[in-house]
Amino acid sequence: MDKISCAGVPLLGVFYYFYGSGNHIWWSIAYRMFQDNLHVWNWDSLMNRIPFNDAAWARAVSHPRLDKIMVWIYNYGFVLSLWICIVRSYWTRSVKKMLSYALSGHLLQFPLILPFYHLILLREVWWVKGQPDLLGRQFATENDLLTNVMNCFPSMHTSISFAMLLLALRERDRIFKYVMVTYCSAIIFSTMYLQIHWVLDVVAGMLFAYGVVKLADAVIYWGCKLIPARFNKLYAAAGGRAG
Repeated sequence: MDKISCAGVPLLGVFYYFYGSGNHIWWSIAYRMFQDNLHVWNWDSLMNRIPFNDAAWARAVSHPRLDKIMVWIYNYGFVLSLWICIVRSYWTRSVKKMLSYALSGHLLQFPLILPFYHLILLREVWWVKGQPDLLGRQFATENDLLTNVMNCFPSMHTSISFAMLLLALRERDRIFKYVMVTYCSAIIFSTMYLQIHWVLDVVAGMLFAYGVVKLADAVIYWGCKLIPARFNKLYAAAGGRAG
């Protein structure tokens, strides 16, 4: 087993455990925020008054078949966009890229975005405007519905996919770069097409993602300065083989 396998397999295990348990942690926090109802600001009315902010223009062209495609993209984009990049980084033998994608994704975004969700109550477009839920979700109780439709600012679907898009632009493989840019752009568009996120949620998500990518770069840079030399050599050797 070569060096990248020795380093990469444990990392894949750590990432898998985090993302496997992350959904439960996320909804536990969401239910707690709903029950406590301690949001400082309620932005539903404000966002609804801003012209074009509801992204109704994104559905200027709509079709039931396109709806199904967008639902699939939205449902799987939150995790799949990241895992495609992490798994590819493993197979291209780059520990550095695995860390960069993971840190720029949920590992840093999850804790950093929670203060926004604690302070700001903003619900999904369709709910505020009294429209059908295009995701076709079934909620057992009214509390379940209200928990699911809150916490929109900034859009984390947007921030995760835009972070992956920014990192994909650094890749030398043009096919992978163009595929990921297209896929991540479709995820961002789906949040508006399906009347889930407001335009300003999306803009804020993109700005948030840019900041997190830069923070991840800084964490990796200073981490390489501080870790023992033998681990740094492994990281440098593995990171230099990516395509």
